[in-house]
Amino acid sequence: MSMTMKAFQELLVAALPDAPAQVQRGARYVLDHPDDVVIYSMREVAERAAVSPATLVRLANLLGFEKWSGVRLVHSENLRSAPAAYIDRARDAVGRTDRDLVQETFVSHQANLAHTEAVNGDEAIRDAAEALAQADRVFVSAFMSCRAPGHTFVYLGRILRDDVMLLGTESSSLPADLLTLREGDMVLSINFQPYGREILQVAEAVKRSGAGLVCLSDSRASPLTPLADHVLLFGPNGPSFFPSITAATALVESLLAAMLACLGEAAQDRIGGIERALYDSGTYTSPQAPKAKDGQ
Repeated sequence: MSMTMKAFQELLVAALPDAPAQVQRGARYVLDHPDDVVIYSMREVAERAAVSPATLVRLANLLGFEKWSGVRLVHSENLRSAPAAYIDRARDAVGRTDRDLVQETFVSHQANLAHTEAVNGDEAIRDAAEALAQADRVFVSAFMSCRAPGHTFVYLGRILRDDVMLLGTESSSLPADLLTLREGDMVLSINFQPYGREILQVAEAVKRSGAGLVCLSDSRASPLTPLADHVLLFGPNGPSFFPSITAATALVESLLAAMLACLGEAAQDRIGGIERALYDSGTYTSPQAPKAKDGQ
């Protein structure tokens, strides 16, 4: 059974809602750790996913494969076409225990950033950025710890264009904000497990309004994935007591850089005007203000 990785992942996401709980657990692990399917045996993958090997066989059967080896073949073909550095990083991800907690935190940041770059690729980020750049309005859905990268996107996004808004601020309510969504708008959602209840409200609003959706998440199996026009993944792993948002913030900044490229000279002129205003108003204390273009 020949299948691309993209087709396999779409099939797996579609099968999740109706699958038994243990099969869902195994499916989520396969979606989020595709390199493990190649690197480890079926028994080892099952152990890492906290399911039985028989559950992985059931998962393969559910997707139309006779054996687990069919699933593994799809992933082998995908890794074979990936850069060698990605395969090397996957092998290195087995882990080390000879560092202290501070060292391990920085190592985790580096690994999350490498994973985020490798799993998305330039084209996927540019496509999502273009959708956001061309939208009528952009709404950002980011709650709890994801509020920080959400604020970063809104703050910098408003330098590029006027109509970038954060959903569910202190001066408004999420249900009221979601009622304003309409076709032509884009929602940028930033989330990781365990998902907050707000994500379900956003999903309903996207379905009702016909708005587009860019989903930044730790998993292809998030509740928003089936509705998303673009899915970008970030690694939240770390040795500390809470998931890391370093890679999520880096992904936000990459999206904004790609949006600037999409919006072109008009956005560059807008940035220059805002920067000059910050100097003129005394917000920036440095005396070295940027010079305006001739005629401006």
